[in-house]
Amino acid sequence: MIWWLLVVVLLVGALFAHRRQKQRAHRARLRARLRAIAQLRLLRELLEQVQRHRGLCFGVMSGAHALESDRWTVQAHVTRLFDLATEHQANLAWHDPWKQAYPLWEEIDRERQGDSALKVLNLHHELAALILATIEALGHRHDLICLGGLAPQPEGLWLELLKNGELLGKARAVGTGIAARRQNTPAQCRDLDQLSVLIREQLYLAPAQLSVEPGLREALARPVREAEERVDALLQAVEALLRNPAYPGLGSMAFFKLATQAVSAQYMLADLLLERLRQGAENTLKPD
Repeated sequence: MIWWLLVVVLLVGALFAHRRQKQRAHRARLRARLRAIAQLRLLRELLEQVQRHRGLCFGVMSGAHALESDRWTVQAHVTRLFDLATEHQANLAWHDPWKQAYPLWEEIDRERQGDSALKVLNLHHELAALILATIEALGHRHDLICLGGLAPQPEGLWLELLKNGELLGKARAVGTGIAARRQNTPAQCRDLDQLSVLIREQLYLAPAQLSVEPGLREALARPVREAEERVDALLQAVEALLRNPAYPGLGSMAFFKLATQAVSAQYMLADLLLERLRQGAENTLKPD
């Protein structure tokens, strides 16, 4: 009888220890998820500022010298963000694209002193792609996209919204350059036209999904509507610019501002989703 009682005690103790171990592992994953969200927010800001620099830099190199003071300010901001990212180097260094990001930023600064605006534009494209790849890898590593499912869940659509922002950012850069030159540049007009097609095909999908998701529909109705309206306005401006690069009232600064509003609306939605994920992890970590 004593032996049976001892076995039962040992089994209960083992089950209790296993349960405690699972709880500790779960809480450790939640703490890691919170750290990852903080890192994602930093990388998301870095991506946004690199995209801004791309548009301003291409505009300046295309002749819109009035944008230079803004470009210089954004350049300093990007450098500060890279400095801040060194605090997370132990985690970010796991991702190969991140290792290439800062050297490429230094190369952009060197090439900017030359006269090849197109080369500098393409280097910016490469840098934005590296940062996005790092963001995506970090999001998958901490299950912040599929959230336990087989495909991205509604609250995991923040990544798709950042990709939307990159597509809009490319259009902003190319359009700002066209508006700065005030003349037809066939290759760039063709690029902008292709980007506008992709924008029409892709940028309404994620906001539309959020607008019908029961758990998100009410909270995100207004920012979703604003995101769609900003894209509509940008597409109208792109159409006008392609018809006439010297379109009245649509200079490089005006086009850049209009496109920035469209980019910012996508980022606002992404930020709201990341905040919901952060709050969910924090609430789960709170003691009962």
